Amino acid sequence: MTAVDTPRRIPVRRSQTRRAAWWLIYSHLYMAAWFWGVILLLSLVTTFVFRGDGLGLRGDGTISSVVSMGVQAALWFSFAMAIALSLRQLSAHLAAGLTRRSFVRANFLVSVVMAAVYALVMAVLLVVESAVVSAVGWAPRAVDGVPFDGVADAPRAFLVYLLVFATAAVAGLVVGMAYHRLGGLWGTVMLLPAIPPLFVVMMLLVDRGSSSWLPSALDSDALRMLLTAAIAVVYAVVYQASMRRVTV
Repeated sequence: MTAVDTPRRIPVRRSQTRRAAWWLIYSHLYMAAWFWGVILLLSLVTTFVFRGDGLGLRGDGTISSVVSMGVQAALWFSFAMAIALSLRQLSAHLAAGLTRRSFVRANFLVSVVMAAVYALVMAVLLVVESAVVSAVGWAPRAVDGVPFDGVADAPRAFLVYLLVFATAAVAGLVVGMAYHRLGGLWGTVMLLPAIPPLFVVMMLLVDRGSSSWLPSALDSDALRMLLTAAIAVVYAVVYQASMRRVTV
């Protein structure tokens, strides 16, 4: 009798980038769930306490959206989570024999994914708020000084928020790398050049004095959009360059 040789199974290995990205996404989503839960609760309480009866009434008959007030908190929260979670995984990632390149790719991928999640949540909450306000007959809400027309404006709002949150997340990666490379003191000092450009990003969220939401940002304020994108690219280049000589 002759034994039949069975082919040896070759284990299928997931890419290093995918392995790192899954862990990061899980951690980001876990923290985001708590964050947005708090934002939703505060929005509900604030909305029904003040009921839109003239608080913050504007000349065009609208009042400021309660949900939109959470954008600043979301921006800085995504910035902080990018710092904390990238630092938390870095040493373990490199100690496991994985590459710096895969770590950089995973963080860029997760930054975009989480920016999309934050932007989507913001857009959905704005639509729900608009529907509730219309149903109970309160004064219509204005988002960042511009009347928000529910579902019609949601896709355009999503694009602006996506750019804002992505830029904040990539900026957080740069600061996190500064803490790793330079230590606590100089890492904190690196906040000085890293944070001011984010105020340029916030210019997309100020009153544009227009009756239309994103068309104003894409047409007359196109420079703001391009400048925000350029800031994100610069952060990405600096982060990638600073990772080249990282050791555990």
